[in-house]
Amino acid sequence: MPLASEAWLDRYIGMNYYITDCEGIDGKVKQNLEDFIVEEVLIDGQVVPTSITGKPLPRIVGKPGPWVWMIIEKRGIDAITLSLILSRKLGVSPRDISFGGLKDAVAVTSQIVSVRGISINDVPSDFGRDIKVLSVVGMDRAFITGNIWGNEFTIRVRNIDISKRDSINCVVNQLMERGLPTYYGYQRFGLKRPNSHVIGRHIILGEFESAVSELLAHAYPMESPRIREIREFIARTGDYSKALELMPRGYRYYPERAVLRQLSSNPRDFVNALRKLPRELLILYVESYQSYLFNLALSERIGRGLPINRALPGDMIALLDEHGLPTKHVIYVNESMVDKVNELIVKGRAIPIGHLVGYNTKFPPGPQSDIEIDVLKREGVDLSMFRVKSIPELSIKGSYRSLSVKPIIININLVGNELNTVFRLPRGNYATALLRELMKSKQPEIDFT
Repeated sequence: MPLASEAWLDRYIGMNYYITDCEGIDGKVKQNLEDFIVEEVLIDGQVVPTSITGKPLPRIVGKPGPWVWMIIEKRGIDAITLSLILSRKLGVSPRDISFGGLKDAVAVTSQIVSVRGISINDVPSDFGRDIKVLSVVGMDRAFITGNIWGNEFTIRVRNIDISKRDSINCVVNQLMERGLPTYYGYQRFGLKRPNSHVIGRHIILGEFESAVSELLAHAYPMESPRIREIREFIARTGDYSKALELMPRGYRYYPERAVLRQLSSNPRDFVNALRKLPRELLILYVESYQSYLFNLALSERIGRGLPINRALPGDMIALLDEHGLPTKHVIYVNESMVDKVNELIVKGRAIPIGHLVGYNTKFPPGPQSDIEIDVLKREGVDLSMFRVKSIPELSIKGSYRSLSVKPIIININLVGNELNTVFRLPRGNYATALLRELMKSKQPEIDFT
């Protein structure tokens, strides 16, 4: 029987099982920002470094054009806040800012950010104490997801249980054998406010008042007492104007302030209140619910004892490119080809996949589709609901995601009661999914912040 998680947060975001059955080493991450370093890895293998690790800057040949690429190091700042800061200080629209992927907020991270409509001379050496510009080059195109392979993580786990140190090798060996589940990690949903998928579900169901209520008025235990009081005030009184006065200023509470401002003048206009948020944030809510459904289905597959790194008859697989990344070439696996497909998987040329459901999803007969259909029924959701009629720009067609990934472990060592590890994961995967298997924390909302 697969090992079930005892953490309420895991279950709240759909991560019900572990793939490994070794004991957890406990511990805490992100006690300091330097404990969690994320460096972008480009598609050609070059690393976009932070100043901490001391790696050389990547060699990027500039080309004349309307874009500027910046290598940015940020400390403790999320991607949406970064975009807002760059937009304000450079005098451009957020739509003129592009990056290859979101990075952890509670961390030191490096990545390439491209901005359209400025020159190299417009870029300062920093955008405040926590955002440094390490390099700048002019370019003829935007920097996009396809430019990156993934991320390299340099992570320190403090205060582990030394008596369980043998579990480290046990977990690593089982991950290499069974595959690391491609769960969407905690930061996809939030740690202090793990509700992006809840807001997304309300949007999908057309429950816009409930979506606004979840955004503004649902207080979570890990938030500051002041913010909890304001949320409880909103839930109790519905006085949006007064709540706007009480809400602290600053980028951190930008979504709440934007919505409260609209509701102060139009208290029942919940759709347009949501539309005051950047589209990128709104689509993130909907995609977070999509991610939650994927987590539930992946959990169910693991819970049924089915493999995630081997195909069964009726499964779907994606062929991998020369970099080991999934392509759009999807194959339905029938009984006659299952052995050949699994040979491809062993050789690193294919991977089993599941649906990221949307209005265009088609379910072929098979075990994974059966699981996904069951999940949708339990949630009371129909695929047509992903065509959001009141806010059409939030509609999502659906796509696919690998069920597992094989991490590249570069280094792992134990010093006293601290575990230091360096590893790489392809883009779209979460370091916390690997750390979760190692630690098996019963309180990730505490141990991962």
